[in-house]
Amino acid sequence: MFKSINRAVKKLTEEAPQGNDQMIIKVKRLDSRFNWRGRQIIVDSGTVPTVEANEHDANGAYVLVHCKYYNQIGFLHRQTLDIKSLMLKKVLKEVIGDSYPGISFTTKDVVLEYPLRCLWYYRDELRYLAKEDKKSEKTRHLKLCLDFLDSEFAALDKEYQNFMGQEMTTFDLMWTLFKPGELVYSTFDGHPRVFEVKGFKEQQVAGSVCAVIDGRCIDYNGDEFGWAQKYLVNPDFEGSRKITDLDVFPLKYHPHEKQVRADLASRGRKFESLAGIHCMEYNGPTISGAGHWGSKLFVNGRVMVDVKTHAHYHPEKLAAITSFNAEKIKEFEITQKPQYTTGGYVDGTYYEEVASQSANNVIMNVKLPTDGTGQDVKNARQDRKAKAKAKNPLSEEQLLLCSSLIYGFALNEKQWVQLFVEFIQPVAWNTQSFDQLVLPATQKGLVKALVESHRNSNSGFDDFIAGKGRGLICCLHGSPGCGKTMTAESVADFTKSPLYMISAGDLGANAQELEKSLSTILRLCTIWNAVLLLDEADVFLEERSLHDLNRNALVSIFLRMLEYYSGILFLTTNRVKTFDEAFQSRIHVALRYRDLERPAREQVWRNFIKKIEDDGHATAIRDVDYQFLGTVPMNGRQIKNAARTAFSLAENVGQTLTVDMIKNVMGIVEAFEKDFHDSKATKKLTEA
Repeated sequence: MFKSINRAVKKLTEEAPQGNDQMIIKVKRLDSRFNWRGRQIIVDSGTVPTVEANEHDANGAYVLVHCKYYNQIGFLHRQTLDIKSLMLKKVLKEVIGDSYPGISFTTKDVVLEYPLRCLWYYRDELRYLAKEDKKSEKTRHLKLCLDFLDSEFAALDKEYQNFMGQEMTTFDLMWTLFKPGELVYSTFDGHPRVFEVKGFKEQQVAGSVCAVIDGRCIDYNGDEFGWAQKYLVNPDFEGSRKITDLDVFPLKYHPHEKQVRADLASRGRKFESLAGIHCMEYNGPTISGAGHWGSKLFVNGRVMVDVKTHAHYHPEKLAAITSFNAEKIKEFEITQKPQYTTGGYVDGTYYEEVASQSANNVIMNVKLPTDGTGQDVKNARQDRKAKAKAKNPLSEEQLLLCSSLIYGFALNEKQWVQLFVEFIQPVAWNTQSFDQLVLPATQKGLVKALVESHRNSNSGFDDFIAGKGRGLICCLHGSPGCGKTMTAESVADFTKSPLYMISAGDLGANAQELEKSLSTILRLCTIWNAVLLLDEADVFLEERSLHDLNRNALVSIFLRMLEYYSGILFLTTNRVKTFDEAFQSRIHVALRYRDLERPAREQVWRNFIKKIEDDGHATAIRDVDYQFLGTVPMNGRQIKNAARTAFSLAENVGQTLTVDMIKNVMGIVEAFEKDFHDSKATKKLTEA
């Protein structure tokens, strides 16, 4: 009898409310089953559901409530863990917060679905807190939760230790590697990338189950840096596999983690420095399509790195980012934004009643004067957002997460591409190229003076109509190979400006295509402060007639758009006699390039041979040889081709470049020239 009484008293004591929040420090285990009437009833674990459900929540006093859900044929298909303890909810909110996707610890009811991955990830942090304070009520609740989790995860922990001890994993265990906030390593086209994990799930991809890692990295949208969401995939596999053999794996398992961090931080620093507009050198593959699935294009030349302008012309490819300050601004507005209620007028001034929270967390009503439109509040919020968007340097951790790609424009290929950051290098401007230009001193001095004056002009001199006539338009005319194109190239390098070179084929054959293409090109050159070269511009400069309306439209559009262009434009042609008279008043300077004379040809030869020697290659060309080479009638382009061909021949046979090798090449060129002119003469006779 006494034994039964003691047992009853002990049971009442154990189940009596414990602690400050009156909780029973035990795990309540429940089953959800269907009774004989087909209704789903929640009962104590192991109990047969023979009665109807009680609407009263009799389990609210327990710290944890574990419930198993069975279907109508008795199979377990779902489990939940209901966290009732307010103190435990507070601990989980502090430790996990909102870092685990899809789960919030700020709601009134916190019910976690199995498997309890979010709790498995953070058990070490919870244990650390439990060790700090062993006697508090909070620690008792926390210890109960940890003991429950250790029991639930016993089989998983054993399997985990077995594989992780060898740095191996299975597909079923893979989720344990990707804790939210973990840095993971992957590669794209051989280029290393690091992402921060935000979530993990298994789902069907292309007909097979894959592990999908929801990650984020740092990207740039032309205005600011921010978080960009990326999805990474590990395909399904049988058996076990080394962690480092996965397509995506935690960075801490990389055998050269320290070196990877150093390399990616350096690349991230370069990525950060590319914000804005930059003319750079590039030598490597690019991605010319959309996303990571575009076609490859090899680029070797100068590029314009300009994400903002790319986004203007291709808004569908704009990087979707979340600002670093978005969460801070949101949190600030939640805590500081007044909750407006009914207001009114006092002494002719309109007041809005707001709910404000004092330092002692006491809600009180205050009144703020306003102009009645809310504009003052709107302006204050915009000021906060503007300050929040102020650019701050990226941290060392953020540098690791920077994208390996950035949008740019390939000047030679004339198209937008995604550039790999590591292949982008500063331009080695050849500021001496203008001095090497073989032109009369008067012409060189005039071009140099006009270009420098245009670049440095702050006078604001304009036409009577704003925006007209502010450009510098130079027409270079003469025979081929006399230095017209090289003049524009030299001016670009001399002024350290990008050179945008176009021809008639880039502008289209009808008026609509011309206007659209030329408008885009002129806008780009204005944004980039580029030198524009329209090579072989005859088709747009030719005199208009009464019969060819399409050509007239082309010339008219070209004339009108030149009037409002404010940059430097070089037009080259060898048919100046066919110019339309309207162009004469729009051209600031016209330079005639005559055929090279003997001293000029000799100097061109010296320039090209010196370039070969400056590259570290010895030659056997003497001063007397230059005198001979100058006597051969060749234009500048022919001299360049002959020098390059002779040098290639010398390299192939392993000898030093000599004048005899150049003579052999010149003989071939001379024979071609003779055949070319003979064939043209024969054609004229035949037509006559």
